[in-house]
Parts: sequence; C-alpha cells; structure tokens
Amino acid sequence: MESETRNLKSIESKFRFQIYQELQNSLLQGWQSFDESENFKILNDFYDFLLKAGFDESKYRKIFPNPAYDNAAKIIGKAFLETARNLEIQFDEIFPGNFSTSQEVENVDYEIRLFKLKAFSRNQPLCLFLLKFPHFHEKFGFPSPPELEIIELY
Repeated sequence: MESETRNLKSIESKFRFQIYQELQNSLLQGWQSFDESENFKILNDFYDFLLKAGFDESKYRKIFPNPAYDNAAKIIGKAFLETARNLEIQFDEIFPGNFSTSQEVENVDYEIRLFKLKAFSRNQPLCLFLLKFPHFHEKFGFPSPPELEIIELY
C-alpha cells in the first residue's frame, strides 16, 4: 500500500512538472510572437499616447493597470490560456491575475509585476503559480519573457 501511494505521488509530481513546462513554454511562445507583431507597434504607440495624456502621473496609476500593458499581457497570454485549456486547467483569476493584489518589484534595469494564479484541474486545486511579468516603466516593452513559478502544491 505504501508503495502504491509513493507511485501515485510520483506520477502526480511528473504531471505537475509537465503542466508547468508546457505552460512556461507557451508564455515564451506568446512573448516571442508579440515582440515581433504589429500589435507591439500599435500598443507602443498607445503607451506613448497615454504617457502624454498623463496616465502614469495620475492617482489611478497604482489602482488600474496601464491599458497598453494590460492588453499586451492578454495578447502574450493567449498561447498560455490555450495550453491551459488543452490541459484542462482553469484559474481563479482572469489572466494575468488581479492587478490590485499584484506586487511590483524593481530589478536593476526594469520592473517585474508579480501575479498569483491558483490553478485547478478537474475542479480540484492543483497549485498556486507566481507569474512574473518583466516590463519597463520609462518606455513600452517586455525585456524578457514572463516566468511561471510554482509556489504551492495542493
């Protein structure tokens, strides 16, 4: 009986790692596709327009995501969400996560927005992901792909 339990946990662990790898690869794919797309140019222009309109200096800056970045994140995340759907994974938040509960940390050359997403498989809690979105404040862009990290297993 103990051997069966260990085997089941090993299979579960491999399944979770496979899910993690596929989701991380889809984030990389979405980031690469976006970076080379016409959408990047359009949202870059939109970002510049918002800066000129004073969005970053407004009192709403810390309450609402910058619409250019919010739309970019959703475009980058399309492959991620498609992969999740194919793996029968659902989340407790709309991608990329709840902006009002997210955190931002500074890196040497850019900032990183941190979102938490609770993943479910077949209506059962699977894990809690930390989604890291590196981005710039002084200009529009994502210097590196979003990263996914498992911070808690259920």
